[in-house]
Amino acid sequence: MKLIFPAFKKNIEQNQLLRPGDTVLVGFSGGKDSVALAVLLQELQKHLPFHLVAAYFNHGLRRDAGQEEKWVRAFCAAHGIELEVGSRDLSRFREENRLNLEHAASLSRYDFFAALAKKIPGARVATAHNRSDLSETFFIKLFRGSGLQGLSAIFQNKEKKIIRPLLIYSAADITAFLQRNRLEFYQDPTNLQDDFLRNRIRHNLMPAIEQIEPDIENRIFKTVLLIQDEFDYFQRQAQAILNNKLILGAVLPAKAFAGLHPAQARHLAREYLRRQKGNLLGVGFEHIADFLQSLETGRGLSLPGLNLKFAKGLIFPEKTRIGEYRLSINGEGRWPIPEIGRSLSLKKVSRFRLPATNSEIVVPSARLRFPLNLRPARSSDKYQKIHSPYRQSVFEMIRSSGVPAQLRRLCPLLENGDGEIIWVCGSPLAAAFAVEDAAPGPFFHIKITP
Repeated sequence: MKLIFPAFKKNIEQNQLLRPGDTVLVGFSGGKDSVALAVLLQELQKHLPFHLVAAYFNHGLRRDAGQEEKWVRAFCAAHGIELEVGSRDLSRFREENRLNLEHAASLSRYDFFAALAKKIPGARVATAHNRSDLSETFFIKLFRGSGLQGLSAIFQNKEKKIIRPLLIYSAADITAFLQRNRLEFYQDPTNLQDDFLRNRIRHNLMPAIEQIEPDIENRIFKTVLLIQDEFDYFQRQAQAILNNKLILGAVLPAKAFAGLHPAQARHLAREYLRRQKGNLLGVGFEHIADFLQSLETGRGLSLPGLNLKFAKGLIFPEKTRIGEYRLSINGEGRWPIPEIGRSLSLKKVSRFRLPATNSEIVVPSARLRFPLNLRPARSSDKYQKIHSPYRQSVFEMIRSSGVPAQLRRLCPLLENGDGEIIWVCGSPLAAAFAVEDAAPGPFFHIKITP
């Protein structure tokens, strides 16, 4: 314990992986790494007060699954560690999400951790990945053609929710620690077989590479840290764009991609798909390419668990629905319209200024009758817009402005207190409310903003 614990404690403190009072859910399988992590965390409790819970997920795939769970329960009881146990029908989950068995098992385990963490505010999940695991995962992702996120899939502190304190040690370090302290662990028999890609990499590829470069694990670790920084940069940029451009959390103007470098465009597409789908299960590089191609063709796109429409410069899930709303406006100020993620601002001004877009109007103050009403347009709504000789359907105005029928309610209609239509956002002002030449003020400036 004296040889390995000081570095473990220093790593926790320097990287602020844990804080006093935290609850730590340690992913516990009973194998070498998880036993080492659990024992080290127990030792750390002598120096830092936190609550430790072992989280064991029974994949139910092997004949000895029941025996393994029994061993885990006995170990935790003997060491005084609180234990939570979970399971899932992996065959069904795998088929529904079109995943290989190894990926389905990993995702199921992390879903279990996430469900436990939700029950405990501020809980952190500690997994027992070591530096050798990181190298193996790096090659797995490389063979699958992964991008930056895949290649940096294992890193030390993932948004401070998932921590991996053993990344400073190799598999050999962990084995030596267990032997010195005479700690038993459960041996998964499949770890000795080459049925899974990870085992083939561990047993065949890594030994061959180490003959060429003995320090390969440390070199990969440094590479992953650099890749992680690159991914984090692109991810933050994508999130900033979505936070600024996304309407109702679902509708994205295609112009958000204008001028972006292809790498940034891919990250923006991925992050948008993740937000709409809830995850990226079954979504690969080819789907991102199809998404970006659809920006040019305007054709809809069907992805695993998500159907998207591309219409008139807008991207949105097929199931997007915008509910009814009605806003009564009694005077100057900013009036939020939460149902469409926008606001109406109304301000009295002394001078007339020609509106820059059809998202704002300027009208004579004497023409308004408060309270004004803001609502979605109806099929029966018609008015004569400025510079037009006849009355026109509001729905036709919205369509001609480029908004698809499914999103018509994003264009609110404003009517006077007497029911006369003043304007529909995105289209010209009603002729009856136009400002005549040399008309004296004051005026009202009205604008719809995100």
